[in-house]
Amino acid sequence: MENSLKNYVENLVREKGQITFAEFMDIALYKEGMGYYQKQNPFGQQGSFYTSVNASESFGRTLARSFVYMVDLLGLESQFCEMGAGSGMLANDVLNYIKENNKDFYTNLNYLIIEKSEYLINMQKELIEKEHPGKAKWITFEELNNFNGVFYSNELVDAFPVHRVIRMNDELKELYVKEIEGALRFNPDELSTPELKAFLDKISLNVTETQIVDINLDLKRWIEAMADKINKGVMVTIDYGFEAPMLYQSYRRDGTVTCYYQHRQNNDFFENIGEQDLTAFVDFTSLSLYGSEKGLQPMAFMPQWLYLVQSGILDEIDAAPTDLAKASIKSLIMPEGGFGTNFHAFIQGKGVDVPSDFLYTKSAKEALESMAQKLS
Repeated sequence: MENSLKNYVENLVREKGQITFAEFMDIALYKEGMGYYQKQNPFGQQGSFYTSVNASESFGRTLARSFVYMVDLLGLESQFCEMGAGSGMLANDVLNYIKENNKDFYTNLNYLIIEKSEYLINMQKELIEKEHPGKAKWITFEELNNFNGVFYSNELVDAFPVHRVIRMNDELKELYVKEIEGALRFNPDELSTPELKAFLDKISLNVTETQIVDINLDLKRWIEAMADKINKGVMVTIDYGFEAPMLYQSYRRDGTVTCYYQHRQNNDFFENIGEQDLTAFVDFTSLSLYGSEKGLQPMAFMPQWLYLVQSGILDEIDAAPTDLAKASIKSLIMPEGGFGTNFHAFIQGKGVDVPSDFLYTKSAKEALESMAQKLS
């Protein structure tokens, strides 16, 4: 079948001469009616990849425990906002847990969802409205203001378009998408914006010769905007990625952008355009630095497994009805072979006083001991 989105990209490249990889990635994922997130369900068995949400409903149930804890501890409004809600399964799991275990909180809870894909909005509504009619409200990013509560995202920032920068002959160049010998290929040229160099300077990164780094300028704009939108609350970002010193290690010669097509990873960026996912690891250092400048202060940064254990996921293992369900939950916290290796949780706050006994400032030792007892 003819790939109309590939034709669109090829025509755009011919018209402009070349485009940034960020523009290409934005088109491939979000072009209305044709982008990967705009016309099909990319999640689970029928999509191109699994998420923690697909692995077990206990992921959402444990997040619900965490959010209720922070609302009560920090004196926040009973309000959650999820950005990039995907299939809607996570929101549904969060709401299910609270409805079952804290009816008063559920009654007072205001649940907001920000989603840019009309296709996914319809999917979310079909699922959530069935079990929680009238509980969730869909808003635009622009409509979110003076927020008081818990704002969170799961595997959102990794799908922000990135610019690709390489050092060649001791100069920083940007890798553009250009038609060369009848095919879309990377082409090094001058930086498209001085923001790229400023971004690298912000994290004191010295790109080594021939090393490619992926720079997420949308991450910067997003976290700065979020800091303005939150009046009093916490922001929980869960995604795969690292702090800058680890993320930009010189041994990562080719950057971190990759593709997922029917559950298989590949680096064929210019094949299956609009039919496969494009993603890049998240730079949590930049999230922290740019957020702090706007008053969004870091509260805790930890591996996903530790965040889930401290939030009570081991209780979910105890309550799991089958061995298969127990194994699915364990995949969320096992360091090897599960979701525990590259995934991290980052908690930022604004207008809140963090007590010394805040759950997520505890060491990992106690969590590891609890895990050892539970999983032995």
